[in-house]
Amino acid sequence: MDRPVTLSTHEWAPTGADAGAAAPDAVLVHGITGWWRTWWRVGPALAERGWRVITVDLRGHGTSPPIDGLATAESLATDIGATLDALGVGPVDALIGHSLGAAVAMELLHRNPDVARRVVLEDPPGQTRADDVEFQANLEREVLAARRDPESEVRRELDENRAWLGEDARQDVEGRALCDLEGILASLRADTGVRPVELASALGVPALYLIADEGRSALGAERARLMSSLPSGARAVEVASGHTIHRDRFDAYLSEIGRWIER
Repeated sequence: MDRPVTLSTHEWAPTGADAGAAAPDAVLVHGITGWWRTWWRVGPALAERGWRVITVDLRGHGTSPPIDGLATAESLATDIGATLDALGVGPVDALIGHSLGAAVAMELLHRNPDVARRVVLEDPPGQTRADDVEFQANLEREVLAARRDPESEVRRELDENRAWLGEDARQDVEGRALCDLEGILASLRADTGVRPVELASALGVPALYLIADEGRSALGAERARLMSSLPSGARAVEVASGHTIHRDRFDAYLSEIGRWIER
């Protein structure tokens, strides 16, 4: 396995009524082709509730180093662990991931159950397939479009996602333009080792799953299997939403994660 990479991070300091107290830590992990700015509403909202919020850009995303070799679930998880160690953070009070970020959070917890006390997993993907050429082609097309004509892509995103704010679309497009497309595609074609459904029954910490609508969830055909295989200590909530719940249904998302991580 490659040596771990120290990732680019961004923090929101607690600003709420309890800002002077020892603040709990929340670590947020974005999805594929995303970056830390996907959390532009979530981060400040948690900070207002008294949390210290740390976001990471995964390897090959945002302003973190490009992918050297292949980015697998294992290597991405190891990067996060090394970055938290470098920051002197841990165990964190809440580990929160969306899509690929949820899968990587699960891999990290599988390898180091003491890294977090609770986890929130927003619509994790089904097991990735190296031969899923349709997904790879769509991803490549969207990244190239974001680089070629970002303003048109922002308009398209807002047309297709009526619940999004303008900043949601802008940050989504900017993240796509910044990502290491070649490294991501090479990793997908070699199999990233993403296996959320396999790991769901073995996580050693309380886990909240926020699952998008059937037909729009990244879990695809594995959606029902994941929801039926959760152990005690885990909770699944179906949200009337597309894949990016923290944008599509921000208020519902914040309410659900707030109840879970502040128990």
